[in-house]
Amino acid sequence: MLFKEIPGNNAVKKQLLSSVKNNRISHAQLFSGNSGSAKLALAFAYARYLNCDNKSDEDSCGKCPSCLKYNTLSHPDLHLIFPVLKLGQANVAVSDNFVNVWRDFILKNSYGSLNSWIDSFGIENKTGEKGSIYKDEANSIHKKLALKNFEAPYRVVLIWMPEQMNTEASNKLLKLFEEPPFGTVFLLVSEKPNILLPTIVSRLQKIHIFDFSTEDMTEFFKKDNLSIERIKQLRNLTDADLGKMIQLVEEDIQAID
Repeated sequence: MLFKEIPGNNAVKKQLLSSVKNNRISHAQLFSGNSGSAKLALAFAYARYLNCDNKSDEDSCGKCPSCLKYNTLSHPDLHLIFPVLKLGQANVAVSDNFVNVWRDFILKNSYGSLNSWIDSFGIENKTGEKGSIYKDEANSIHKKLALKNFEAPYRVVLIWMPEQMNTEASNKLLKLFEEPPFGTVFLLVSEKPNILLPTIVSRLQKIHIFDFSTEDMTEFFKKDNLSIERIKQLRNLTDADLGKMIQLVEEDIQAID
């Protein structure tokens, strides 16, 4: 994801770009916004920009080896953490067990919701769990960060929906958020930051992501030839949730086909 591919939130983009250009990179940041906002997309664009070999003043190059790995979210110094389910007899539940499926889910729709992610488990989710980030994940993060960066100046640990962390995981990560290893940046992407432990929130730089305007969505759906009237209708129907809008547009296209 490049900054130029994300409509709106121009002030936030300038803030993120400026932090890198001025070497004022906070080691733990909180991207918060409503469901279907640009919070995750902007976090990925920022992580890519941090490690781009040929960045401009306005965006990543999109062509260097680092950017090519970010195209598939497979950079070895990008660690992806997200809510998971304990399936079957599994004693350990960590993101690494589901990372390929989650990558596909996000690459298809970078504005997708937690509910859509959990729904993708289908009948495997027999007990109707909502997804959690368990203490096993915190232990895994500690082990990973005990090692040196693989190749990039910045190792990025992106935590999607950190409000799903249980208390044990939250407490185990407190010290890391405060003093991560050199060259490590935590990016937390949340819809409900008020649920996070106050002791965690106090350690994070806050970045609020605004909902998309009708103009933003008109720009985004330009390639789909949607009328402004249809875009307004979808925006009102979904409460400006771009992830849901993308799903509805895809369903319309499939119905026509």
